Amino acid sequence: MLDSSPEDEDFPGRLLHQAALWDNTELLEDLLEGGQQNFLNSQDSWGRTPLHAAAITENSKCLEVLLNAGADPNIQCGPRGESKTPLHLAALHGHCRNVSTLLQHNANILLRDLNGMTAIDLADNAGHSKCVHVLKEAADSKEKTRLDIHSSIRDACSHGDVRSVQQLLLSLRDDAELIVNMSPSGANTLLFTACQVGNKEIVKILLEHGADGRYHSVTKYSPLYIACYHGHRDIVELLLLKFPELVQQHTVERWLPIHACCINGHVSVLELLFQFPYPAHIMKKYRDSTDQWEYYMPFDINERDATGQNILYVSALLGNKKLLDVILKFRVRATRISHLEDEDVTPSSESTVLSPTRRRISDGIQSIMSKLNLSRESSVELENDPNTKMICPLRVDMYCNNNTETALHAAIKGKHYDIVFALIKAGASTNAVIRAYHDINEGLSYCSVEEDVGYGQSTGLVEACRNRDAPIVDLLLKHGARDDDCKALSVAVQNCDETLIAKLLSTKAHPDPEYKINKKAMTENVNSSQFTIFSNVTNLTYSTLFPNTATMINWHNQKCNLTQIKTQWLTDASLHLNPKLKQNPKNYDIALYAITRLDVSNNNLTSIPLAVFQLYSLRYLNIAQNKIEKLPVPVPSPVKKGFRKKIANPENLGYCCPVLEELYLQDNRLDHIPEAIFRLPSLVTLVVSNNKLQHVPYDMWLAPKLKELNASFNLLKELPSGPLEAKEELDKLSFSSSDSQLSCHTEPDSESELSDIDMETKFNLSEEGIQPVRYRRKERCFL
Repeated sequence: MLDSSPEDEDFPGRLLHQAALWDNTELLEDLLEGGQQNFLNSQDSWGRTPLHAAAITENSKCLEVLLNAGADPNIQCGPRGESKTPLHLAALHGHCRNVSTLLQHNANILLRDLNGMTAIDLADNAGHSKCVHVLKEAADSKEKTRLDIHSSIRDACSHGDVRSVQQLLLSLRDDAELIVNMSPSGANTLLFTACQVGNKEIVKILLEHGADGRYHSVTKYSPLYIACYHGHRDIVELLLLKFPELVQQHTVERWLPIHACCINGHVSVLELLFQFPYPAHIMKKYRDSTDQWEYYMPFDINERDATGQNILYVSALLGNKKLLDVILKFRVRATRISHLEDEDVTPSSESTVLSPTRRRISDGIQSIMSKLNLSRESSVELENDPNTKMICPLRVDMYCNNNTETALHAAIKGKHYDIVFALIKAGASTNAVIRAYHDINEGLSYCSVEEDVGYGQSTGLVEACRNRDAPIVDLLLKHGARDDDCKALSVAVQNCDETLIAKLLSTKAHPDPEYKINKKAMTENVNSSQFTIFSNVTNLTYSTLFPNTATMINWHNQKCNLTQIKTQWLTDASLHLNPKLKQNPKNYDIALYAITRLDVSNNNLTSIPLAVFQLYSLRYLNIAQNKIEKLPVPVPSPVKKGFRKKIANPENLGYCCPVLEELYLQDNRLDHIPEAIFRLPSLVTLVVSNNKLQHVPYDMWLAPKLKELNASFNLLKELPSGPLEAKEELDKLSFSSSDSQLSCHTEPDSESELSDIDMETKFNLSEEGIQPVRYRRKERCFL
């Protein structure tokens, strides 16, 4: 080590080196008393001090003299001496007494030389077991002392004792930074504890004594994370100023600080994380959901944790409206992406890394600009620039919770109406499906509604119906939610919730572009006395009293075991397209006049309400492919005031469908067709095939406009040959009076006018598909 003796060169303090080297205590003390005290730590060309010279002498007496005089035992020599300390040299030479003396004067046992060796390593390699033992005992004792002090400081931090923390740290001197950042047995650091408690003064003291922002080695929880979790805004601001990079640190659960403040609903902390002026070197480049704009942020606002939950989903799940508003209102300045650029555009791609010098310069310029507010003029230019704008970086329809549902689904399940409304207003899709479980690690790209490939098991509308949440169902339907696969309707039917059934069925009513409302029948049949209460109201118009949108209802194949149709459902369906009628609740039934087409085929209906055959504007009715056994029995029509009420023969009663042209009853269980069907004045097509009919009424021959009748696949044996009453009368006739015969069979003038009209009626009465029989009626006769 001492290849070059101090006697070979001249430097200040050379005599101290010589006295220590030869262990001449008398000379050393004289030199110190004679003015050499200032050269106590003088170094030769190798960087060695008098302590280095004394350490290599066994049982050196000068060593203690120098240490008592204030020599620094932790000065390392230069590269030629391999950066060794006096303790390194004493351990290397095996001088146990010198080692003990140095340790007593706070020699640092952890310092390493140029080769990365500690004093213990050097002694062990040289075989000085006794020195190794002494050094290890000293290390254990030193560590115990530090742990005791660390424990005392931890207790003071936990109890918020600012004064004790200050005093303990001041007593440590050189070991303060080491002890402040200790984490014995995997415990959290003192700074973490202070941030968790929320004592700002203690946090300041720890930062002043060298506390760093290290995170836990296992949980990855950082001081910033725990401060955000507990909502200590002032501490969060201190940490962001000192360690801004901690805002990007993930925990073992893949939580960011933004997740921490959202979990406990700390709105002010989240606002600080959004608005804090981060340095440029931690900013990353991201793209919005349209891939047309790019922006810079220190973290990804759409980041999902280990279970696939982002902050928007968490706020919706917890029902925190204030938190959700902060997230939805957040905006960031974005730049339009140029197609000529050839850059890395992955969501986690970073900007070009700057050198430390350029980074400091850019950060300094940015700081000066923000303080002097010199960007006012440039902001005006940016507002007028078509290539820059403020955007919301959120992906509202991102699938969360293990890639199964969106934030809107979570809000619907939680019955959070205000949050559902806010998300829909922000652009959330009301028709997004709730999908089966996906592993979040299967792909690196974001999953969105547009990328769904049919994994849906449910929808938001289905969940709202399952919760029997009528307000949310109304909200979803109002904003375009659809139930094309009838899953929501099926849930409502299973729950026997007629209110929701009516709401869902009413969405399947559409304006009829072909047929119009039968206003003549409506005017004739609506009792004017119903509207006398509005005689003094001048702001009521025709549209508020009568329907003006023809309605066709398509309830075909609802896939929900629909066994009945209620009149109120028909009314609600018509009101869906004629909403102004809702202003007149007492006359909701008038809405039925708007129905022009009705299709309830391919369900499990067992009966049909009579109201279906009292729709005055109905032109098309399809009840096929159900389980209907009987059609409703007609009832007498209501008699207007001032007319004499007549006793009606039940067999002569009819339905009130004056314009019904097409009626489809096939594939049911009908064993009888009411005669009133054939009295419908406008019926052209009637299909009753594949039922259980054993006979057909004779009135089929008398149907006014019937052209097509399909009664195939029934139990018919013969066609009706004549009415029963006519046969009984024929038996009583007298053939002697030809005049009476003529009078008996002569048709009225109106009937004779129709006798010259060729009428062609098509019938399909057999399973083999016999050709239609053509009939020409010249006159009606019973003979």
